[in-house]
Amino acid sequence: MEILTEEIAALIVEETVNRTGSNINIMNYNGEILASYNKERIGTIHYGAKRAIELEQTITLTEAECKELEGTQPGINLPIIFQNEIVGVIGLTGNPAQLTQIADVVKMSTELLLSQSYFTYELEGNIRSQELLIEELLKGEPSKTFIRYLIQQLNVELLTLRKCIIINIEKQIFSKNSIVRMLSTRMNRQSFVIAFTNYNRIVILITDDDKTKLNDKTTQIYQVFTQLNLTIEMASSLVFTSLNDFKKAYEECELVFMLNEHERAVVSFEDVEAQTLLYQINKEIRMRYRKRILADIDNQTIETLQSFFEHNLNIAQTAKALYIHRNTLLYRLAKCQQITGLNPRIYNDAVKLQLAMWC
Repeated sequence: MEILTEEIAALIVEETVNRTGSNINIMNYNGEILASYNKERIGTIHYGAKRAIELEQTITLTEAECKELEGTQPGINLPIIFQNEIVGVIGLTGNPAQLTQIADVVKMSTELLLSQSYFTYELEGNIRSQELLIEELLKGEPSKTFIRYLIQQLNVELLTLRKCIIINIEKQIFSKNSIVRMLSTRMNRQSFVIAFTNYNRIVILITDDDKTKLNDKTTQIYQVFTQLNLTIEMASSLVFTSLNDFKKAYEECELVFMLNEHERAVVSFEDVEAQTLLYQINKEIRMRYRKRILADIDNQTIETLQSFFEHNLNIAQTAKALYIHRNTLLYRLAKCQQITGLNPRIYNDAVKLQLAMWC
């Protein structure tokens, strides 16, 4: 990667001129002017910059010295340092004695900008490699050689226990880099792989040697998106150990979204696993059963039953959750029994009603 580009050089010149009114030139490591307040000088050699590079130090030029150096004007020339190497030179035109303070600030700002630009470039390249790894794992016949290569390039440590996480983000603006940085502060950077598969979907492979810690990472991921003020729906798979099972884990997450129907923000496959068994039965058979059991009951009764089952058939907790009197709840349950012939307060009947609602 070329660190000091013409685009970055032009930005530095523009900002410096706007903020300080100083005439400025940015030269590359060969002394060639990349950007200048005086556009006619772009592409020419700045011999003051060449001297600063050769001597590896700041060079000030007086009017007398400029007569001996072609392509120079009075001013100060400071080497731009990146990772302990000179990558270019900043040249400020004017009286050197009056420019010292401004020059130091411009130099510091330039080096910070280069560091940030390089970090962003590296991070984006790393994210793309992670996306390639996820894409390969989702193929019907993934290349084990390519997967090993990507894992080595990314320097990730895929620990024993693994989970697939899918996050759906609808119609919200977000920064990939911010998400990756935030996740890296919560979890060991080497223990997860993230892919932005399209504008609205993020796929994460998380790993750990401890199941409790693995589940904690799921919670931490959700907290990161909450801190970034992003509204998401998140699904997690069952734990698996072989990368060959990643595609299956991904499909588990997709099934979670289909069954959850936007009801909860975070759902695991374990939460809906019983429901998934029904989807292995012919749809016509499922619909016939649902219609036979629930055809004559209204939405209020369905919502009441759903809350009743979520609270383990507990009358007091359900009434509290629904903000209704205990007697109102008992009336609704009795009404359900009258219509369906099934008593929700009896376990076997409750199972039949729950299966019908899942169908």
